[in-house]
Amino acid sequence: MFQRLETGAVTDAMVQLGVGSWMEGVYPTSPKMKVFGRAVTAQFSIVVPPQEPIDQFQLVSMCRPGDVLVWNVPHRGNICGENIMHFLGNRQVNGLIIDGYTRDKATIEEMGIPQFTKGISIAPVPRNCRATAKDVNVPVSCGGAVVNPGDYLFGDIDGVMVIPEASVGDVLLQAELNMEYEQRMEQALNQNADYEGLQKVFATKVLLKR
Repeated sequence: MFQRLETGAVTDAMVQLGVGSWMEGVYPTSPKMKVFGRAVTAQFSIVVPPQEPIDQFQLVSMCRPGDVLVWNVPHRGNICGENIMHFLGNRQVNGLIIDGYTRDKATIEEMGIPQFTKGISIAPVPRNCRATAKDVNVPVSCGGAVVNPGDYLFGDIDGVMVIPEASVGDVLLQAELNMEYEQRMEQALNQNADYEGLQKVFATKVLLKR
């Protein structure tokens, strides 16, 4: 589905349909990583008794194959490393997106399991920076975008997009139309088309009705 699409075609579709949002400052640990899937969210905070913390491995265990974890971590320092990503891959979770930091960059790059973060930090977060049961599958902020449970995430080296669950079908269809249009445009440019020739291509753009 979305895996065969270019992020440019998808972001254009979101603009054309007036849906979705975009993250700022959240990028893949490796340039080749690409992510798509349904959001399972968690909000981290400082957890104190009698609250019961949920660790990162438990959060991964709550996912179904194909899901994407989205965490908001409001403390500087890493919240994730290679073991969590290895477990995530074993569970066939499609990726992890963090409004926060990671470590073990080289190993995670070799694994190739999609991970998107604000950056790398060898320093840890506080030991009691965790989620609780009430903090799972709630709306969270990630890169300035609000992610609701069930939203769809799509991202690559250019960044991450948030697509509302109700709009994902229309965005997919419009993005496919955009890809076809871009192919026509590329062909015209490769043939050294002048502006008049490009205008003919412009006229072929198809937009879905909102």
